[in-house]
Amino acid sequence: MDESQPGGPQVRLLDLIEAMRKLRSTAYSSQPDAGVVTDARGAALAILTPDGTFVSANRSAAALLGYSSAELAGKGLADLAPDDYHAELADELSASAACEFHSFSAVLSSRTGHPTRLALHQQILPTRQPGSTVLLTLFEEPLTFEPGSADPAELFDARERVCQTYLMMGQQKERQRLAAELHDGLGQALTLIKLMAEDTLMRIRRGQIDDAANLLDSTVFRIRETIGDVRQICGELRPLMLDKLGLPAALSSLCRRVEHSAAALSVSFDCDVADNDVPEHLKADMFRVAQEALNNAVKHAEATQISLSLRGDAGGWLLAIQDNGIGYENHPLATEDAYTTGLGLIGMQHRVEMHGGAFSIDSSAATGTRVCATWTR
Repeated sequence: MDESQPGGPQVRLLDLIEAMRKLRSTAYSSQPDAGVVTDARGAALAILTPDGTFVSANRSAAALLGYSSAELAGKGLADLAPDDYHAELADELSASAACEFHSFSAVLSSRTGHPTRLALHQQILPTRQPGSTVLLTLFEEPLTFEPGSADPAELFDARERVCQTYLMMGQQKERQRLAAELHDGLGQALTLIKLMAEDTLMRIRRGQIDDAANLLDSTVFRIRETIGDVRQICGELRPLMLDKLGLPAALSSLCRRVEHSAAALSVSFDCDVADNDVPEHLKADMFRVAQEALNNAVKHAEATQISLSLRGDAGGWLLAIQDNGIGYENHPLATEDAYTTGLGLIGMQHRVEMHGGAFSIDSSAATGTRVCATWTR
């Protein structure tokens, strides 16, 4: 890593977008019968140095490995691999550093120590430091389809069974993830709140009113934090506004919230699509793309005007977010927050393209940034 940059090597977001596209194209064209099970957060993505050190990781990758994104930063893949697999992992990382794209399997242990064999797809990503590169890495839990027959009917039935297997494994992964978050996160938080409330009650009975009041203030703060955690878990599964308002109204509400979150910011919304016209399986992705792009425009583009549009015709749907900011060309990714922003955008790109859509970003200092996602009917 570049010691002169506290957030690691500088990477252009447009290079990251292109690297994701190359990675997906190469990975899935070379493994047409491979299946992947992901959770509701989407693709598990990270940026690693050639020696396997985490520069940044999104929440999906962190959850897959049992850590937070902050905990993974600076940790090496070798730290997660059982001793018997260190040599194998070192050979694979050397191969990744020597070619533009490399896929391999590795045994990695989560925080609990349980080893899991994962598929890693790595694409070389140039940085702004001459001679320096990092590796965009996609982590997957693979399923390999191996039909035992050339008969078309049996082949179709076998593929149908594999699809059902993917679905059941995906459901099981979501149950496991939610159970872990409810137990480790909310369960511990509620236990702490219970103890704090009991301690407050004891102090009141002893006449320690001032101490009880201070402790009660801390208890209320913990309750607010826990409410936020509940909303985050629910929001990751499906944005609540979609069910309450429908997609067009949810997008309009999102624009208003973003506009009110920053001073001197104007956000316009244009939509000619009815909620019933959009397939249910696309609504969440459309909302996530808009949410990610709007947040990035506010945080990093220094935009004062943003427009969000959702248009539909006989061919499909177009979601576009345009801002008048400084453009990504002038905002290289160097800090942890910026890296996370980049991984968030290419995570959206991955989900859009996995559903048969197309994703693009055009950015310059003169015209600002335009994020587009299209889906065909």
